[in-house]
Amino acid sequence: MAKKIPKISVPRARTKMSAWDKFYAGIAGLSPFFGKAALHQSMDPWTPSGKIAQTAHRANLLKRYGKWGSRAARWSGLTNPWTAVPLALGYGAKYAVGKAFDPYRDETGRIGAEGHAQLASAARAREELMFARNAARQNQNEGGLAGLL
Repeated sequence: MAKKIPKISVPRARTKMSAWDKFYAGIAGLSPFFGKAALHQSMDPWTPSGKIAQTAHRANLLKRYGKWGSRAARWSGLTNPWTAVPLALGYGAKYAVGKAFDPYRDETGRIGAEGHAQLASAARAREELMFARNAARQNQNEGGLAGLL
């Protein structure tokens, strides 16, 4: 019988990605869907390809927004997908949450006493539902030996 060769474990570098790293990596993965498939290309002014890319980008900004609009957009970062996508997602979430609370608002646009009462009753109903679900799950878990005894 052949002699078994012990497997030598290779030490691996332990790196942890922060939540922001994962977030930006996710945005980079979505970049082909936003028309920015060439995000990996350098825009360094010191390389020839970077100069060409930078010139093309500025020409595109001028064509789209005009002289002052392109300056404002360039400095505000709105044309950069690394800032535009998180801003759009954040404002979209804020809008969605605001719309979800519209049924509880009064004429002034604030959540009044009636709205707070409705929210509290909805919270109590959710708690009762979760309590009933947990009780049903505990009854289902009484199988096996405990059910036989």
